[in-house]
Parts: sequence; structure tokens; C-alpha cells
Amino acid sequence: MTKLKLDLVCQVAVAVWDLEQGLEQVRSLLGIDESSVSYGDSLALIRSGKLEPQIYNGIKGEYAYRQVNFFMGGMDIEMFAPVEGSTGGPVSDFLKEHGPGIHHLNVRLANREEGLKFLREDLGKVPLLEGYFLGRHFAYFDMLKELGIIFEVGSRIVGPRASMSEESLEKLLQ
Repeated sequence: MTKLKLDLVCQVAVAVWDLEQGLEQVRSLLGIDESSVSYGDSLALIRSGKLEPQIYNGIKGEYAYRQVNFFMGGMDIEMFAPVEGSTGGPVSDFLKEHGPGIHHLNVRLANREEGLKFLREDLGKVPLLEGYFLGRHFAYFDMLKELGIIFEVGSRIVGPRASMSEESLEKLLQ
């Protein structure tokens, strides 16, 4: 019996120390859809009310990181870096432990509520990071031991597929 019914990978997220340098490397090596590039700053998003303070390792706070999102190969790529001088946050802690690289996959579960319950209750997973962006819930689960990756279980589709109709998504998922 499948416990987590993965029906869509919405995004691949990469952690880097220097956002501008990381973005330039991707541009020069792989190319990106320049019209899709958008920047974000966690503290500015919190102050604007778009992002609520997050819970990281059980502690609610305003964690400082910058991010850029862009489309590449039909996928939304999120690249983020800690704000210079910030410590003890989800991005800086990951980089200190693992170095630059893939941080997480943002996934949509066909059985979202059942899947979240399974992660929390059956596997005893406490979200590494949890919060609300534009009123939509997200939670990051450390699946490094089991699968070698962190899952972000989102409640919305992000990236190029976000504008697809439900009918188009259904065809994609068949």
C-alpha cells in the first residue's frame, strides 16, 4: 500500500551560498527562461504579509534568506541563499551540513491530508520548516535517511504548471 501518493513534482530547490553567483552559473551552463525570473526576500515577504513567520525545528521565527525562482526545462527551479550574516536558519544550517546542492523537491500529494498524517503520526516526522505563503500551507519533511532528499509538501502547484487548467493537469498525471 502506497503511503504517499506522489502525483506531481512541482519544483526542484537548490541551496547556494551566493545567490547571484549560483544564478550566473546556471545561466551560463544551462540557460533559463529569463522572462520567468523572480526574486524574493523572506523578511520582506513576512513584512508584506505574504509569508507568515515560519516554524523551523520547532521554533517560530523570521528566518532570513533570499531566493530566485525561474523556469528551466518545464520545471520551476528555486535557488536560495542565506542573507549574509544570518545563522541558525533553514538555509544556512543546510549549507553548513551538506554544502551547496539540491535542498528539496516540492511535491503535490494526491492524498495530501492522509500523507501528512502518515508522515507525522506513523513515521514520527516533525516538519523541518512549516508555514503559510499567500495563505497556502507548506511543510518540509526530512526524508534524507529514507530517500536522500527533503520533501516540501505544498498545497499549491508552483512553476510553469501553476497556470495549467485542472483538465490539463489531470491529463499530465494519467
